[in-house]
Amino acid sequence: MALRDGLTPLLVDFINKNSDVEDVQWDRRMSPRLLFNPYSEKYEERKTIAHYFLMAAAILDEAVVRYPENARMLLVYLNQALGNSFFEIKKAHLFENELVKADFYNDLGPNRKAVSEILASVNMFVRFRAENNLLKYSQQFRKPKDFIDDLSASLPSFCGSQKDRAWQYMRWMVRSEPDLQIYGHLRPEDLYVPLTKENVNVASSLGVIPQGYSVWHDKHSEIEARQKLTDYAKRFFPRDPAKVDYPFFLLGRWLKQKTLNRYTLKTALDFLDRMQKVTGQSQTYYEKMSRYKSGWEKKTALTLLRLHIPYGYETISFPLPKEVYTPDFILEKKVRGRKIILEPHFAMTKRQARKYALFKRTYGHEFLLILLLKNDLIPLYHQRKILTDDVCDDVWPIEYIHLLAEKIRVGTYGQ
Repeated sequence: MALRDGLTPLLVDFINKNSDVEDVQWDRRMSPRLLFNPYSEKYEERKTIAHYFLMAAAILDEAVVRYPENARMLLVYLNQALGNSFFEIKKAHLFENELVKADFYNDLGPNRKAVSEILASVNMFVRFRAENNLLKYSQQFRKPKDFIDDLSASLPSFCGSQKDRAWQYMRWMVRSEPDLQIYGHLRPEDLYVPLTKENVNVASSLGVIPQGYSVWHDKHSEIEARQKLTDYAKRFFPRDPAKVDYPFFLLGRWLKQKTLNRYTLKTALDFLDRMQKVTGQSQTYYEKMSRYKSGWEKKTALTLLRLHIPYGYETISFPLPKEVYTPDFILEKKVRGRKIILEPHFAMTKRQARKYALFKRTYGHEFLLILLLKNDLIPLYHQRKILTDDVCDDVWPIEYIHLLAEKIRVGTYGQ
């Protein structure tokens, strides 16, 4: 069936095109910038890198930080606030005292208070178990699995159903660029594919894991599912099975709340392939709060975050005649089969209106464009014929973005 439905070649092509993307935890195009070079070859700096990203992996829990970039923001914030003591603190309240001052603190996950305990426990492990040198400590392990078994036995944030965060950490530390290859004596072929929700969505769509099967029901189910997923990856990448991890993350997010089968997966791959050919960009869908250029954009982002509405910020650029259009917010929510685009504007020109109209004519079958404008300016734009019927699908006052977002969240927008 894999050959008849054409899914396998599409999937392998997607993996090859989307596997060389830097992780959001150290992507150098993003802010806030790390206080060190993640690819440094200096031994002392590599000790710091191994320690820092163990902390990052330990807090990468949706209930703790909500989104991956929040982990980056809070670690950089604490590193700046605490200086060298950031890696030495072993009492949770010292982290908490600084963290509660951050303006993004309330945008973390519902279990945000666990951050401080987790970071303190990692510092305790590195100081007393690894004697402040994870590079030397790692040398006692012949395979990544041995190291991970030690981490899960020593740190609560890596045990049980959280063990796959340790596998994510090991991918960062063992694979070469775009990963960091800090533990160079360990081999990528011995890595397992992390059993994340996104990866499970793809595995279930492929039939690698049975539909509706709870992979986290017990330890045996978890081990079996991770093995099946990794064995599948090794069919195509025997020396680097974890190569599928990031591409599967992208696919798994796309498949969220959809029927998980081969047809739905192939439909997603066909669409993403068309978009990549058009845009020339990989399908990165991280929430990049620090890149927002205006208060209107930040207001929109915070509203979507608080209502738990997944989105991508400036993730795809669409070529148009003589110019390019990069939408601000592309939501995963759809209205009658079209993904929603939100475009906040403090002021708008006729040139921008022409660009939106051209985008709507070219890509309107796939995307629904909503402009967010200041309420008292909307009549003026109509009067000046900047806002004509062909410019967008809808106009919404930015002051009431919370009402629009709630309609989108509950599925009543457009009804």
